[in-house]
Amino acid sequence: MRNGGGEMLLPDKDIVAITKIYRKVNLWKNEQAAPLGLTAAQVPIVILACRKSGISQNEMVDELALEKSVVAKSIGKLMEAGYITRKQNKKDKRAFDLFPTEKAQAIYPILVQQGKNCMDLLTAGLSEDEKAALSDLLEKIVQNTYTQFLLTS
Repeated sequence: MRNGGGEMLLPDKDIVAITKIYRKVNLWKNEQAAPLGLTAAQVPIVILACRKSGISQNEMVDELALEKSVVAKSIGKLMEAGYITRKQNKKDKRAFDLFPTEKAQAIYPILVQQGKNCMDLLTAGLSEDEKAALSDLLEKIVQNTYTQFLLTS
């Protein structure tokens, strides 16, 4: 983007748009998850545990791109709520594998549908081609966050 003088402008409006989307989606997800006794942050952990029963806690951290402490805290709360069980890994006694309970399996279809509903709301008015292009572009942006931002944590 260039201003009238030909200078490059920072895409602040795009960053603001991403921030607004994140906030609104997070609020919506919390509203949807609350009746199930979950928070928006816990939903992807339950979904991943259901999709990959026996996933290690470290693999979950990597797949969700979250801090270890955040995942550990969420898992603790999900265990207390009866959604996840944790077993010591047979090969690595320092590691834990996560398993969904029947309670988690029962709500899994609801959580998946909520995710679909969220995307339907976000992409209302977009053609199938636009949705596909958006998905491709978002994936590229996500990859850029891993390759371009050299974070120490």
